[in-house]
Amino acid sequence: MFRFISLIKFNLSATNQHGVHSPFVYDYVTKCLYKKEFLNLPIVSRILVKSIIYFKYKSIRLLSSNETIQHLLISNCPEITFTNLNADIIFGSTANFLSEDINMKELQNDTMVLLDGIYRDKISSDNWKKLKKLEHVRVTIDLYYCGLLFFRKEQVKEHFKIRI
Repeated sequence: MFRFISLIKFNLSATNQHGVHSPFVYDYVTKCLYKKEFLNLPIVSRILVKSIIYFKYKSIRLLSSNETIQHLLISNCPEITFTNLNADIIFGSTANFLSEDINMKELQNDTMVLLDGIYRDKISSDNWKKLKKLEHVRVTIDLYYCGLLFFRKEQVKEHFKIRI
């Protein structure tokens, strides 16, 4: 029931690229997320692969052991390297991200954090809200299926809800 109500709330408040006034986010949405590519993958995996390709990321940190995601990335992004240190992109859940000892001050300006299942349950949703408020998080993109965090120091703090 929680997910159903969350989806209705999301759809009532989300926008498409026309509601985005940030050039960075607008380009990401139109040139990456909305780009028509045939990737026969689950939606979060598709967002992950498209983002790696769009931003030309070279390294990823998986916050939990996920052989399915590792295999998928090796197949679709053969140049990506896996690390346990700070990486270009960090992938996990809100609980994984909050439980890991990640010093956000040390993350690169262009690091992206992709968090799966931000509306999976009330706890995940509450964790997502906490992460959006963190000082070093400058841009958040809520895609319902997952959430994205960016640490772009040159950008004002903004939150976006985008329908995909």
